[in-house]
Amino acid sequence: MSHLLTLTGDGTFRAPTPEQALRLELPDDPHLAALMRLRALLGDDLEEQIGTRLYLPAALGTDETDHVLPATLALLAETTGDLVSYGWRVGPGLGRAWQRAAELRERMLDAARIALLGYEGPLMLTALGPATLAGATFLHSGERTLGDPGAVRDLPLLLAEGLIEHLGRLREHVPGAQPHLLLREDAVAGIHTGRIPTPSGRRRYPAIPAPDLGMLWGSLLAALEQEGLPADSITLGVGADVELLRAARDAGARRMAIGPRRLAPLESPHGRALWEGIAEAHDDGCVFELVVDPRPGGHLVAELEMMFEAWRRLGHTEADAAGFALIAHTGISHAVHAGTVDPSAQPDPSSLLDETAIESMLRTAPTWAERVAS
Repeated sequence: MSHLLTLTGDGTFRAPTPEQALRLELPDDPHLAALMRLRALLGDDLEEQIGTRLYLPAALGTDETDHVLPATLALLAETTGDLVSYGWRVGPGLGRAWQRAAELRERMLDAARIALLGYEGPLMLTALGPATLAGATFLHSGERTLGDPGAVRDLPLLLAEGLIEHLGRLREHVPGAQPHLLLREDAVAGIHTGRIPTPSGRRRYPAIPAPDLGMLWGSLLAALEQEGLPADSITLGVGADVELLRAARDAGARRMAIGPRRLAPLESPHGRALWEGIAEAHDDGCVFELVVDPRPGGHLVAELEMMFEAWRRLGHTEADAAGFALIAHTGISHAVHAGTVDPSAQPDPSSLLDETAIESMLRTAPTWAERVAS
């Protein structure tokens, strides 16, 4: 069945507090409690025309190792490192923080076996993409991984190998799952435009052309597809740049996540090119998923209205937008995209989704489903 609208999250979910767990009669284990709440929220379609995509959290925010970056690093095949004073270092030696991140990943899989017993339906994993990993991590020398072209080229295959193994274990733990992967490229705009600072802060790393970034994505997508995860089951964040959009399409991406608040106005030359690129990709069968902040004050309604207005001005009807997805998010990737937050920075727990945000999205969804149904 094809839904008019699908709802999901960005791969984060703040662990219930002890008080919340007591009130909701949840177990003490934060992984099990979080998965049980997410199953209650997203484990069943909201109604016939509104689908949901349950996800396995990559971050609960229980400590400094419980975030999307270390969760992704722990997936990299045959790779070690640690959390040091300047950030997450990739290199020789297995540090305690890195080992802790790997342990948390295993605990989430074990919790999934219990909390998702009997579940059949979509189940999403989340990881940072290779471009963002390159900008968010450091080498043993103290330089960012971004400064070593050889290390950057290795990232897609290391990530693919780790994801393939993780997906295999997920299928063992939750046999009824239909795996989906969200690849968050929060820092790709800064990498593409040369805005990522060196450790000294006195200069910036050279910009990486969109075709080169597309080669990273192409390597990763091809490796995943070879192991049974087709492009239709992978959502790739592409920022808000027409060159990155084209590079993603050339790489084989069929589902792309964009943030409405990042899109330039249709009246500007850059905005016109981007919107026309989105329309062209849509007409070619690509699916777009919208990264939105559903919390009060998150401007969800204004962002979606802007999307519909531009869509109409390009000659499409609102019904042509049927099949899109909303990805609930608190806005941290927008800050990274804008350059106000360094991609290597340790996130605050407030940057993670909570139950209130997801419930707000669920309440809003029927209104938007009616819009595209008309």
